[in-house]
Amino acid sequence: MKTTKRRRKRAGVGYNPAEWDESKSTTVEPEPRLSSGISTSIRLPRRMVTQLRRIARKKGGIGYQTLLKIWIAERLEKETA
Repeated sequence: MKTTKRRRKRAGVGYNPAEWDESKSTTVEPEPRLSSGISTSIRLPRRMVTQLRRIARKKGGIGYQTLLKIWIAERLEKETA
């Protein structure tokens, strides 16, 4: 038995190039990257990552990797002072 997928058309969703208004367009320049940095990889226990994610959410919805970078930066500053 052959099955076919049906695509639903969404009401009001679509792009009509004839309706494009060039006068409303703006030019966006991409922001330059400050530094490319070095990619590192570490293995963490699942429980630790779960805890990191929970703490990161409580601190304003940041990502757990961002939280790790903040903590590492703070510790580096303390150790090098």
